[in-house]
Amino acid sequence: MSEKTERIISYGMLVLLILSLIPMMYLGRFNHPTGDDYYYGAVTKNVLEETGSVLHTLAEAARGVGVQYQRWQGTYSAMFLMHLPPQLWGDWAYRLFPAVLLLTLIGGIFYLGKPFLCTAMQGSKWFWVTVSAGVSLLAIQTVPTWGETFYWYNGAMYYTGFFALGLYLLGLFARWLYHGGKGKVVAMMVLGLFFAGGNYVSFLPVMLIVAAVLVYLICRKDKRWGGTALVLISLVVGLLISAMAPGNQLRQDGMWQIPIWKAVAKSLVQGIRYVDAWTTIWWWLMAVVLTPFLWKYAPKVKSNLLWLAVFGYGYGVFCSMSCPTFYTMNSTGPARAVAIVYYGYVLTSICGYAWVLAWVKNQWMLLGERHGEKQQYVFAKFSDRKLINKGNYVWISLMIVLLVVQLVQGAFADLSVTVATRSLASDEAAGYEAEYQERIEVWEDKKIQEVILQPYTNRPVMLYVGDFSGDPEEPTNQKLAEYYHKKSVHVEY
Repeated sequence: MSEKTERIISYGMLVLLILSLIPMMYLGRFNHPTGDDYYYGAVTKNVLEETGSVLHTLAEAARGVGVQYQRWQGTYSAMFLMHLPPQLWGDWAYRLFPAVLLLTLIGGIFYLGKPFLCTAMQGSKWFWVTVSAGVSLLAIQTVPTWGETFYWYNGAMYYTGFFALGLYLLGLFARWLYHGGKGKVVAMMVLGLFFAGGNYVSFLPVMLIVAAVLVYLICRKDKRWGGTALVLISLVVGLLISAMAPGNQLRQDGMWQIPIWKAVAKSLVQGIRYVDAWTTIWWWLMAVVLTPFLWKYAPKVKSNLLWLAVFGYGYGVFCSMSCPTFYTMNSTGPARAVAIVYYGYVLTSICGYAWVLAWVKNQWMLLGERHGEKQQYVFAKFSDRKLINKGNYVWISLMIVLLVVQLVQGAFADLSVTVATRSLASDEAAGYEAEYQERIEVWEDKKIQEVILQPYTNRPVMLYVGDFSGDPEEPTNQKLAEYYHKKSVHVEY
């Protein structure tokens, strides 16, 4: 594949990615807070109103972390951010959140991809852009759920946001391994401590990757093991701080906990189910698009044992994402947790596919070395310009066939961009916004102290993640009443 062809395809992938994001980001203008956005934001909102001080508000958020650490859960970094929902600064901030989150996730994919694709695989910048844009497209457009994943601040920040943070941490780690720099180690330790205070689904694979690199460096007596050990220590310390919270045990009493070995076993089996369910035609289509790039820049993999070890460990890292929810809940967890497991699947499966191509290419090269002149003749035939052109025709034809199959099956209707566009075109999102504005008028009316809300009739699948309870004594309802200085709030179902 020529550099010109690479450049054209990379531009095409980037344009597709940008166009697919526009309806999703625009839909954010109809987004608004709900549920735990009010539950955790009530105390900080009142402090901000009373003092007008950002510093006092941040201090109250920190105090809230201490309270929840004792009563509910130890995820200190996430709890701090939960106490600072965007609506504290205005509705405009909450509406902007989905766009910020999407760009953060994509930025993490691009940031992690560059050292691997450009440095490790010695690929061109066009190769990096194409693969990163392709992975971003696949992850965002075919994700199993949307509202909890991109639009609801409390859930999306906690899962998708911290998953993206893990990508930045691994990207920085890779840059340090290749280029060094003591400042990077300090930055990774600080980032690692913050990252460890988030969800365990994102945390566990990152820790396993850093641990594997540490073992590898120690075995090779590489001096970089010291810096890697410091990063791992910061992750472990953060994990211990989070896991030892008294609130975790109080919360766990209401859940179904299973032994660790059983959680690991269930995760390994669930990994097979995920691979079976998520390796769709969309995945194969993206694999076909990326194949010429991955083949061209495939690294040398001469050791079959190394190939199997990396491939197996990669599957283990992917399965580890399911362990926390199986261990604590004996299930795959909420939809927002499954969504980041899906991101992990996209990343590890594309890496696994590239690793398979690298092994096949190197086996072919080894075969050529063994058979001398006869194999050189075969190589010459494969390098023939006419054969390459025929290969390009087959490649393009296969992509067209897969696209037609998806069109006939109606698979385009389930893409994130299509769902967002349909919600905008049907005025469902606008109706949802109108109903929300009616609630705002009631909440801002000081004469009304006992608020009775009507259920939403417009429920856009991307924006609506649930409503408040019909019981005014329900804790979230009470926090909503506190948020707007009301005596009580409930929904009249």
